[in-house]
Amino acid sequence: MRYAALVTKTVRIPGDERSRSHPGHGYPEHTEEHVELIPFGDKAAMENWVRSATTGYNKPTFKLIRYEELSYETTISVKVTP
Repeated sequence: MRYAALVTKTVRIPGDERSRSHPGHGYPEHTEEHVELIPFGDKAAMENWVRSATTGYNKPTFKLIRYEELSYETTISVKVTP
């Protein structure tokens, strides 16, 4: 089994001058949210990361997951009929 953290990040995108001076034009200020995956080699590495990520007064914005890597195989077949 492998371990990882799903970290939620929020980025503020400032609007441009056109959206402030002429509403409906340009693009307005907004925030975008995305999730970053941080993989760990083992459980001990994950526990160390959690200790460092939860120090201070910040509210943790992550979820921990346990997963198994899967492998796949592709095959191609061609059937020709007269």
